[in-house]
Amino acid sequence: MPYATDDILQTLRTAREQTGLSQRDLSARIGVPQSHISKIESGGTDLRLSSLVELARALNYELVLVPRKLLPAVEAMVGGTSTTLSGEARQRATVLNRAQVALAKLNRAYPEATEFKRLDQTLRELANFQLGKADLDTLRAVTDKLLKLPTGPAALPAAERASRQLRELRNRIAHALPEAPRPAYELDEEEDDA
Repeated sequence: MPYATDDILQTLRTAREQTGLSQRDLSARIGVPQSHISKIESGGTDLRLSSLVELARALNYELVLVPRKLLPAVEAMVGGTSTTLSGEARQRATVLNRAQVALAKLNRAYPEATEFKRLDQTLRELANFQLGKADLDTLRAVTDKLLKLPTGPAALPAAERASRQLRELRNRIAHALPEAPRPAYELDEEEDDA
C-alpha cells in the first residue's frame, strides 16, 4: 500500500481507539463484520471510497479534498488540535459510543421506527455537552435498557421511554442556569468612621 494510504489507516485506527470504540463496536455502528474492520486497519483490503467515507463519519471525521498548495495551511490548523482525550472525555466518548452502537443495532432491527431517529438526534446533542458523573450514569442506564430491549411490539414503547429519558437529560443540561457569581466582597455592613 502507498504511504499516504498507511497514514489514513493509522489515523482511522487512532481515532477509533481514542473514542473508546472497539473494532466490534465500530463494525456494529457501520454494519460490517468486525473482521472487515480488522482487515481495513491492517491494510489487508483495498478500501472503497464509500466505505472510507462511512468509516470516517462514524469516527467523527470528514473527508475532504484540499488543493495541494493549501495543504500546509490545513495541516497547520489540524495539527494544532489535540487528538488525545482526557480521562473524563474518554469516559464520556465511551458511554456515548456504546449508546450509538446499541442504537445502530436497533435501527437495523426496526428500520421503519421513527423513535430511533429521535434517539440518535438526542445522542448527537448530548455529545456536545459536558456530562457529569450522574449524567453519565443516566446515559449508561438508558443504554443498558436499549441493549436489553425485547423483540417484537414491546420494543417500541420501551424505546420511547428511553428516548424520553434522554431528552429529559438533554433538556436539564441545556437549560440549567449557571450559578450566580459570588462577589469578592460585600457592602452590606459599611463601617462608619465618623
